[in-house]
Amino acid sequence: RGVAGNESRLVMKDDKRSAYLVEPFCFAPGGTLRLEVRDFHLRKDGREVPAASVAGKVGFIVRHVDGSAYSTANVVDVAGQSCLLTHSPLDKPEESKVVVRAPNASYAMDIQGGKEGLYSVLFANCVPGSSASYALSLTLMNAGNVFVSAGDVPLEHCYAVAACLFFASLAAWVREVRFNAEGVLKIHYLMGVLVLVKALSVALLAIKSHFTMRTGTGGWLVQASYVMAFMKGLLMFSVILLIGSGWSFIKPFLNKRDKRILMVVLPLQVIVNTAMVVVEETPPGTMGWLTWRDILHFFDIVCCCAILFPIVWSISYLKESAIADGKSRRSLAKLKLFREFYILVFCYVYFTRIVVYLVRATMPCAYSYVSKTTSEGATLVFFLVAGYKFRPRQNNPYLKVDEEDEEGTELYEAQEAPPGDPPVP
Repeated sequence: RGVAGNESRLVMKDDKRSAYLVEPFCFAPGGTLRLEVRDFHLRKDGREVPAASVAGKVGFIVRHVDGSAYSTANVVDVAGQSCLLTHSPLDKPEESKVVVRAPNASYAMDIQGGKEGLYSVLFANCVPGSSASYALSLTLMNAGNVFVSAGDVPLEHCYAVAACLFFASLAAWVREVRFNAEGVLKIHYLMGVLVLVKALSVALLAIKSHFTMRTGTGGWLVQASYVMAFMKGLLMFSVILLIGSGWSFIKPFLNKRDKRILMVVLPLQVIVNTAMVVVEETPPGTMGWLTWRDILHFFDIVCCCAILFPIVWSISYLKESAIADGKSRRSLAKLKLFREFYILVFCYVYFTRIVVYLVRATMPCAYSYVSKTTSEGATLVFFLVAGYKFRPRQNNPYLKVDEEDEEGTELYEAQEAPPGDPPVP
């Protein structure tokens, strides 16, 4: 199985699924679809079944549907329902059926004006108890040798603008760090590295989108995007967890509870982020694609929820400190800051993990770029607000850990540790 832009090559071996989505694509007028099947074999009860003997029961369907590319991926298995090759769904979509009658078959289609929109290529096997093996070459292309869906054409410009904004944010952050050296903490340097990696990641996406659209392949940029996804996931969640735990701002160390969250969430999120990039580059027709997509989205949301716990613990600790200090101005200011950070992280997680997917699932395919652009915009806003809230300031009475804070947090750590265990340094 391989993907080069939207020139997909899918190799199936003894696939027992009755029906599944091979690939969705959003066509503009003048687009073309080319489908070639090679070495098709059908087996049942361990024996070869000649394709000619089951004519009309095995083949591909090219269907013009309404909706988004994301939502059509859910039409993957209709086992137990009527055969897709003999019955059309109730909405009566426009479709063409490519029945496989020989080991090799081909099909071509040009998209005329007024017929543009989302097309899905589906495979259907209506022979119960059989398994299919084949090699499929599928070329999906829009007018002007554009190898991406119509809704993804603006992405290279959207990513380029987003990259410029992230680099501008990085420049502003560097300036803040330079001119407020006395208030700089270790976490501020890590925040700067995160913005740099994010800017480079989005710039790489812009370049990859450009070459994929023009040549049909991202080349080495695909592998580079895996590396950037790994680094971005690691840094993003590290910074949120460290800020949320109060490291550098409230206490100069991480307690055992914070470290456990770090050790669990960070490796899991890095694996999930990298795997999601790989899944996005994989044809939906691959066995297990939908299952892995849903599993990864689930664990992504779990990780995002887990990072809220250190913030809640910090807020609880600050409440106790405010009471102990007689609700001093400094303690109340820190409490207010971390409450705002909790709301900020919650809104960011809700928007990027739920709202963006709802937008992606409901928007017409010609506007599929909106969800990805919105996600990058939300991340930029999150960076700007978090950076403003926790920016370094000379003699900042709210964000600087002093000796009094260290004594209080050491006592807090000692209270959390089991009897006989020393505080975690």
